[in-house]
Amino acid sequence: MSVNEAPQNKGQGLRKASTRPKIVIPEGSPSKNSDAASFNIEGDTSLNDDLLSISGSVTPKARRSSRMSLDSLTPRRSFDSRTISVANSRSFGFENETHSGSMDFSPLGNNSIYEIVMNTRRKNWLNYPTVADIPPVSLSKTELDDHWKRHVKDYVENIKNEYQIFQSTNNIRNMNQMEQLKELREEDNRNGESFEENLRQNDSELISNVPGFYFSDKFQLDNPRTFHKVLDGIDLFLTKLDMKEQAQREGAFFELRDKLNDYLDIVETLLVTEISKSSHKFFHALSEVDNIQQRAYDTISELKELSKNIKTIDDENIKKKISHLEMIFKRKNVEKLEQGLLQAKLVLSKTDECKTLYNEEKFDTCLELIKSIDHLIKGNDSNDGDVQNWTRPWPYKLSDLKTIPALSATREFLTNMKIEIGGKFSLQLSNLLIDDLKSFCQSIETKETLCRLKSGSNDKKQTIFTDTFSSEIEGLIVKLSRCEELTSAFDLYREKSIAELKSVIKIYLPTENACLVDKDGNTLDEKQCNNGSTSGSKLSRLIKEQTPAEFQSMLVNIFTHALEALRRLYGHQKLLLDISLNELASVKNPNENQHNMITQLDIRTGINEIIRIIQLRTGKIIAVRRELNISLRYDYFLKFYAICVIFIQECEILSGEFLTKYLSDVLASQIKHYANAQSSRNYRNIKKKIDTEKWVPYIVDPSIQSDVNDIISSIDIDPLRWTAILDMTRSFYASENNGSEDKRKEEGDEASQGHRKSVVVGDKTFVASQSLLTAIETIKELMVLSINLPSMYLPNFEKLCYDVLQYYNSSAMASVTQPGNSLLKTGRNLSIMGESLDCLAEFVAIVQSFYRRLSNSSKDFEPFDPSHYTSLLGQYQTSSNKIYMANAPPPPV
Repeated sequence: MSVNEAPQNKGQGLRKASTRPKIVIPEGSPSKNSDAASFNIEGDTSLNDDLLSISGSVTPKARRSSRMSLDSLTPRRSFDSRTISVANSRSFGFENETHSGSMDFSPLGNNSIYEIVMNTRRKNWLNYPTVADIPPVSLSKTELDDHWKRHVKDYVENIKNEYQIFQSTNNIRNMNQMEQLKELREEDNRNGESFEENLRQNDSELISNVPGFYFSDKFQLDNPRTFHKVLDGIDLFLTKLDMKEQAQREGAFFELRDKLNDYLDIVETLLVTEISKSSHKFFHALSEVDNIQQRAYDTISELKELSKNIKTIDDENIKKKISHLEMIFKRKNVEKLEQGLLQAKLVLSKTDECKTLYNEEKFDTCLELIKSIDHLIKGNDSNDGDVQNWTRPWPYKLSDLKTIPALSATREFLTNMKIEIGGKFSLQLSNLLIDDLKSFCQSIETKETLCRLKSGSNDKKQTIFTDTFSSEIEGLIVKLSRCEELTSAFDLYREKSIAELKSVIKIYLPTENACLVDKDGNTLDEKQCNNGSTSGSKLSRLIKEQTPAEFQSMLVNIFTHALEALRRLYGHQKLLLDISLNELASVKNPNENQHNMITQLDIRTGINEIIRIIQLRTGKIIAVRRELNISLRYDYFLKFYAICVIFIQECEILSGEFLTKYLSDVLASQIKHYANAQSSRNYRNIKKKIDTEKWVPYIVDPSIQSDVNDIISSIDIDPLRWTAILDMTRSFYASENNGSEDKRKEEGDEASQGHRKSVVVGDKTFVASQSLLTAIETIKELMVLSINLPSMYLPNFEKLCYDVLQYYNSSAMASVTQPGNSLLKTGRNLSIMGESLDCLAEFVAIVQSFYRRLSNSSKDFEPFDPSHYTSLLGQYQTSSNKIYMANAPPPPV
C-alpha cells in the first residue's frame, strides 16, 4: 500500500479530501472475512452485576482491523482475538487472562478433570481416580478434504495483500508513523502549506469522533451505566445462547470491536501528532548523528594512515638503533671472548703450577689450588679470594668454561689429581689408624684381657685417644672432605682393618718349624716364622699335631687379640663419626652428596664383617680337630668350650646383634660328639681297670677324697672347684698346668708314704680299690660337665653317669662269676670288691639327687624316672648279697 492511498475502514482518521499525501494507517486488524478467532468472556462478580449469568463459549470469526499500532516491530491490534469463556458469573471483559472457577481448587478454573486427578476437592479419597470418575472422551476423526491443496492456494491468494502490508510495516523505517509524518512534512513544505496547521485541523476533527466520557478521569468500566455507554446500544444477545443467534452475536461483537478500534486509532494518531510537533528537532539530531558517524569513519581512516606513516618512520629509526646496539653487543662479545681466552689460559697456567706442587708433594697447597682452579673454570669467584685476586682487573663477569671441549682433558686431569691426593690422604689415615690398632693390642696382655672378661667390666680404654692422635685424624678428615674422598678413605680403612684382623689369625697359626708365639712376642724371627705361607693341607696337619695345651693357647691368643682389636675398632668408629659429622656440619652450603655421605661414614659394617670372618675361620680351625677334641680331658674340653663361648658372647655384646651362627653351630656339634664319645670311652676305662684289678686296698689321694666331698655337696649346691674350671685366668698356660700336675704328683707321693686306704662317703667308710677310684673320678667328670655345659645336654650326661654305675657293677661281677652264675674261688679278696660295690651304691642316690636338683633350674630337662635308680640299687644289693654269701663261714656240723 502506498502512502497516497486513503484508509479503507470507516471511522479512519485523517479523512480530509485533498490531493496531498495523507497519513496511511495500514490495515492491521482482522476483517470479518478472515479466519475465526477466539474470545473469552470470563466471569467477574465485580463487573456489571445486572448482567445475566452466562455459560458456554462462542468462537467468533476474526476480522481485519484498520488501526495501526506504534509497536516498533509488528503492527499491534487494539484488541487481540481471544476466546470468550462464559462462566457461572455475571461478567464481561476484554484482555482477561485469568481462568474461570475458583483458583483454590484448580489453576485452570472450573476444570473437573484437574480437580479429580489432583484431588483438590474430595480430600477423603484414598485411591487414584478410575475410568468411572473420568469417563473416556471419544474424539472425532479429522478427515482431510481431497481438494486441500486448492483451498490452501486460494487462502494464500486471499491474504497476499495483507502480507504485503505486513512486510512494508515490519521495518522501523517503513511502518513508523514518524516516518510518514516526515514525508507529509516534506510534501507540505514543497507545496507551501503549513504542516502544523493541517495537524491542528485534523486533530479537532478526530477528537470530535470520540465520545467525551472516554476522556473523563472517573471512567469506570465496571459501572453498569458506563458499560452501557460503551456498548452504545449494541445488543450482544447475551441472553440467547442458542446457535440461531450465533451470527447476530458475532456481528454485534465485531461492530463493537471496530468502533473501539477506531477510537484507539484516533487516540494513537493524536499522540503521534503531538510527538511530531518536535519531530524536526529529532530528525535534525538524526542527521547530525549521521554526519558525526561519517566524520568518525573519516577520522579513523586518517589515523590509520598516520599510524602507518609513523610506523614506517619508527622502523627506520629503530633499525638504526638496533644496528648500533648490535655493534655494541658485538664489541662486548669480542671483549668477553678475549676475556674467556685469558680465563682459559689462566686455567692452563694454574694447572701447570698444580703439577709442580704435586711433584713436590705439597698436597695441601695443591689441593687448595685445585679448588681455586675449579672455581675459575666454573666462573664462580664469589667465595674464593685467590680467583678474585687473579681476575680483579677484568671488566666482565667470569664465564662458565665447563662445557668447553678444549678444557675437558684439563678438568679430567685435575679430577684425577684430586683423587690421587685423596688416595694419599686416605692411605695416611688408614696407616695412622692401623698403627694405633696394633699399638693398642700390644699394650694389653692376654691375662689382662681374660681378667677383664672374667669380671665383666668395661674399662673404656678403647675410647681413650691422645690429643695428638685426635688432631692428626681431624686434619686428615678435613683434607679428605675438601677433596671429596672421605667415603673412599673410610672404605679403604674398612678393607685394611679386615686384612689386619685376618692377619691376627695367621700370626698364631702353627708353621712347619712350630714357632708358635703369643701376641706379646716381639722377636722378628718368630714373626717372620708365623707370617710364613703354609698350604691348606699342611696347615691342617700342623693343627692336628698340636697338643691340647698348644691348641687352646692358640685359640686364647686369637680370641683375646681379636676382641681387643674389635674394641679399638669401635673406638675408632666413634672418633671418626664425631670428627666427620662436625666437619660436614661446618659446611655452609652442603650439597645432596654430603647429606647422603653421613650414612657411609659408619665403619660398623666393616667391623661386623670382621666378626663374621674371625668366627668363620676359627670355626674351620676347630672343625679340623673335631675328632681330636673328642678325646680331650674334661677340664681341657671345658676350657676350650669356655673361651669359644666368651668370644661369641663378647662379639655379640660389641656388635649388638648375633651376626653368624657358624661358630656356635661348630661348638654345639663339638659338644654333641664329645658327649656321645664319652659312653664308649668310659666303658673301656672301667672294663680295663676291672680286668687288671687285684682287689687289694689302694691308697686314696687327698684330692680324690675332696672330689668325693664335692660330689656329696653337689646335691645342694655347685662346688666352687667345679665352676672355677671355666675361669680362663687360672692355669691356662702349659707351664701352669705342668706345675699343678707336678704338685699333685708330690702330694700323691706323700700320700703313698703314709695316708689311709679308704674312702669316706658321708658317715660311712669304705676300703678303696683302684677301679673304685677310677669310677668315682669318671662320675665326678660327668657331673662337672653337666654343671658347666648347656642344660640341653643334661639327659646325655645323666645317662652316662647311670651307665658308669651299671657298667661297674656288671663288669665287676662278671670278672668273678663262673658260667653257673656262682662265684669263682680265684683267690681274690672279694671283700674289697664288696666294699667298692657298697661305696658306689651310695653314689646311686647321690647322682639321682644331683640331677633332680638340676631339673629344678632347667625347664627343658626331665631326669630319669626313680624306678631306674631303684632298679640299679637292687642290682648292687644282689651283687653284695652274692659276695657276702661267698665269704660267709660254713655252718657248724
